[in-house]
Amino acid sequence: MRKYILAIGMILLLLDGFSQRQLPEVTVENPEGDRCAIREVINDSIPVVLAFWATTCKPCIQELDALSETFHDWKEILDFKVVAVATDDSRAALRVRSMAEGREWPFQILLDKNQELKRAMNVNNIPFLFVLDKTGKIVYSHCGYTPGAEMEVLNVLKKLRS
Repeated sequence: MRKYILAIGMILLLLDGFSQRQLPEVTVENPEGDRCAIREVINDSIPVVLAFWATTCKPCIQELDALSETFHDWKEILDFKVVAVATDDSRAALRVRSMAEGREWPFQILLDKNQELKRAMNVNNIPFLFVLDKTGKIVYSHCGYTPGAEMEVLNVLKKLRS
């Protein structure tokens, strides 16, 4: 029994430490090919939903479509932004831009062609989503997508409002 309590305590400690982590010093690209530091992109003093995705990942596209459908309603009550980071390689960069434009996603799209940001943030599987508070600290994360999961993201954003 003590082993289980110790294990649960360790997990909670790790999660608490993870939730207070800042963004790494990594450079990404916008669809036009301009390079920028991820910290500069995020630094708007508003909460940010940071979603890792790829053009070949159906759950990723479903998650971004769900966020897109609710985005304007959420923006009426909350001040936040969504940054979608594509983990596709250089060959797929054109597909990223055309897919985002074709689906009319109202968020900022970034390219992590060498997956440096993905590795620096310990993202092993996609879709993977983070919520960052207005100071850039990670306050929530989840891996995978299930329909309706975006409501948990909304709840986290609402808590950050206060």
